[in-house]
Amino acid sequence: MDTTTLRATVAAPTVPELLSAPHLVDVALPAMEGLALWLAERGANVTGSVPPAEHDSPVVAGLRAAGVRVEAGFATEHVHGDRTAVAWSGAVVGAHPELDRARVLRLPMLGRAPALAAVAAHPGRQVVAVGGSHSTATAAAALAAALDDGTTGWILNAVAQGGSAGHGGTGRLVVDFCPDTTTHEAQPPSLWQRHPAPHLDNRISPAVVLITSTGANAPHHLDNVEGLKAAERLARTAATVVLPTWDQGTPILRERLTDRRGPALVTVGLDQGADVRILVPRWTGDAYHLTLRYRGAQHAFVLPIAGRHHALAACAAIATTLVLGEDPQIVAERLAEFRGVERSLATVGTQKGITVVASRARHPHEVADDVTAARLLTEGSVIAVLEPDGFARTTAHAAELGAALRGADHAVLLPISTPLTSVHADDPLNTVEHHAGVALGTDAVRRVRSGPCEPGVEQQIATLAAPGDLVLLIGTGQAATRLGPRLLFHLGAPHSPIPRQL
Repeated sequence: MDTTTLRATVAAPTVPELLSAPHLVDVALPAMEGLALWLAERGANVTGSVPPAEHDSPVVAGLRAAGVRVEAGFATEHVHGDRTAVAWSGAVVGAHPELDRARVLRLPMLGRAPALAAVAAHPGRQVVAVGGSHSTATAAAALAAALDDGTTGWILNAVAQGGSAGHGGTGRLVVDFCPDTTTHEAQPPSLWQRHPAPHLDNRISPAVVLITSTGANAPHHLDNVEGLKAAERLARTAATVVLPTWDQGTPILRERLTDRRGPALVTVGLDQGADVRILVPRWTGDAYHLTLRYRGAQHAFVLPIAGRHHALAACAAIATTLVLGEDPQIVAERLAEFRGVERSLATVGTQKGITVVASRARHPHEVADDVTAARLLTEGSVIAVLEPDGFARTTAHAAELGAALRGADHAVLLPISTPLTSVHADDPLNTVEHHAGVALGTDAVRRVRSGPCEPGVEQQIATLAAPGDLVLLIGTGQAATRLGPRLLFHLGAPHSPIPRQL
């Protein structure tokens, strides 16, 4: 493989004309934030809107510092005729005044994925893509950190600790194409389907694509076949594809990509047959020590991140840098400072000997992996607190979600996080509860119910935890993200009311 070609850089192209003055709906959402930051730093005139409650949030402050004009609330007057397009995440539920206004003004309307495709398809831009049906966040953030030479830009779905979701570098661009960016109750506009509008060019040609997963992930990919097809479509756009062997769909995808002329394939894994072989990872209590063997040479890395699965995801990113011809020593130095993605097995705090750890897991595989990893972080019991993500996902994966809690000692189930205001269907949390009870025993599973006579969730969790135990807060909804500080306060002052600002 000619790595010289892969390492070649060209003068940084400008942003696509279509996105030179865009309005981004709900610009503080995880997927939209990175796109907005990259566009603004590359010189685009970006406006956006957020819910009123988020108007003074740190994310919005960062967007404003980058030059994005952010308005509070969603209103027709926020979309002006000077905009070149309106982009949205696909997570909108019901009628939306800004999308309606864009339709009246006949502005191009793009889902986040087609907007990313427009950026990636711009002539002269070298793109390094991360894709998959789920679980791309750690690999994409690690890849951006490993390639951060001062000129590399990135658009990420999740922020590395102490990092940024987007950076408008003048060189190549790292993009996370995973559709699993926020709570969707319907399939968002697809990246790999040809957009019907003639102004959009979806023909991306990444130098390298890293595929992390190929399985089902409702509502984006309703079954394994859909997930596999999406991964194959993205893979066939690239010159080289990196495939982790620990994903169950890798052998099928590899066979599909080799049944006719296509991209060069590089596998990474723990098995001897992998092109980039990972020698047994060693956890020291605060970091993973790994050795990767590629083309007869061995390279050592220290990754200060928790969770074997997150370490393997970082290894997939390292393998991608080796394919690109990067200096392994420089990559090792950069990743020595990489502490994973925010809220990804990150310690929120410790109170009365009880440690509270945050997990951003939503897919059942992610939940199971984070629960397993939590065992290495404590010698006590693990209390897993799960806020399921969306009715669509929970309904499709309810049995798997319940079984994913198998490694915990106790499970606490919060109400499902959803933007829907009403749902006329059976609550899938019943199925989650049943299968969690099968896995742990019914006495070990507690379902949180609200009401004037019900104790608060913090109190319910506190009754299960003892000094030396670990409470794992799983989910990306508002309840899970706010619960950490509230629980710590309650553990420290159980008879005091929890401050409203927490």
